[in-house]
Amino acid sequence: MPPAMTDLVDIWASHSPLSGHAPAQISVDFLLPTGIYIQMEVPREATIQHIKLLLWKQAQSFPLFPALGEMESHMFECVNQAAVHEELEDETRRLCDVRPFLPVLKLITRNCGRAERLLDSKIGVLIGKGLHELDAINDQEVKDFRSKMFRLSEERMQKVQMMSCTEWLEASFSQQPETGPGPGLGPGPELVNGVQDRTGDLKVTIHFAQSQVGLLNATEM
Repeated sequence: MPPAMTDLVDIWASHSPLSGHAPAQISVDFLLPTGIYIQMEVPREATIQHIKLLLWKQAQSFPLFPALGEMESHMFECVNQAAVHEELEDETRRLCDVRPFLPVLKLITRNCGRAERLLDSKIGVLIGKGLHELDAINDQEVKDFRSKMFRLSEERMQKVQMMSCTEWLEASFSQQPETGPGPGLGPGPELVNGVQDRTGDLKVTIHFAQSQVGLLNATEM
């Protein structure tokens, strides 16, 4: 089991003597796939995406920069607090939230399946444990539970994909306004009666992925 890092040597802790009461800048070592080593100061609360942009501008003055290729084809890798290599697929996270074991970021080439890897990364952040760590758990009960949840999710997704637009709308949104008795439980009877007494055009805007469809229906409510 890797040794735990205490607050006395934790550079990310705001009360650590080494952090100097959370400095705005922190010195980070960058390891490039071309064999180039770059050390520079970066904002402690900057996102991974912003840090990569700063690195790319700095790397232009170093040898073998053209060999790197496109910036979007690379991502960072670090050793996290659990002493496990973590690929920083989600670049919207801040450096102080990632909390590398040491301020060292390795630039690596992205592999295929970025969408799936990004989803795995976000799930790992939410549950506080990487999915590869769950895969390594040799517990039949855990495996059975994950397998069951996976089947249920697949069945639900297949049902949703087979729905027509009308069926999806009916399943996702109530056809009748709720008449909850109290605040937060739906509109009261006065509001419902007021809506039913009004006539006019009802415009409904529905978003489908990247497109937008507007429906105009002149009906009496």
